[in-house]
Amino acid sequence: MQHPILLAACFLLCAVPASAQDADHNALRNHNADWIQAYPEKDTTVIKRIAADDLVMITSNGTRLSKKELIRNVAKPAAPITSATIDNVDITVKGNIGIVVAQVEFIMVVNGKETTVKNNYMDIYEKRDGQWVAIAAHVTRLDVK
Repeated sequence: MQHPILLAACFLLCAVPASAQDADHNALRNHNADWIQAYPEKDTTVIKRIAADDLVMITSNGTRLSKKELIRNVAKPAAPITSATIDNVDITVKGNIGIVVAQVEFIMVVNGKETTVKNNYMDIYEKRDGQWVAIAAHVTRLDVK
């Protein structure tokens, strides 16, 4: 026969990690959405908040960017981005490391013509002092229409 107090204790102990994991997944999902929407909105405050000072980002053309360079690119993009749509988001949390893998479709204006650009990307986050910050990112261009 199982003891009711043991069952209650097990339930409470098992419930805590799930809610903490849900909170981490939600925080990473929100960071992901905020980061992508920062591009069409040219919102550098979002990037300043999300990106760690030691962030390293590899762009779709292989360029390596620091946080400072990323902020500059968001503020003054080479081609204006009018919209961004995120798809296929997968989030994994392993201790204090979070991994976001997703696709994004950007609508941008290149040489006066609207163009669709699709990318796969992976962002690596680290939980520092209780806050998730992006420490690495890699982008791969899928196609251009």
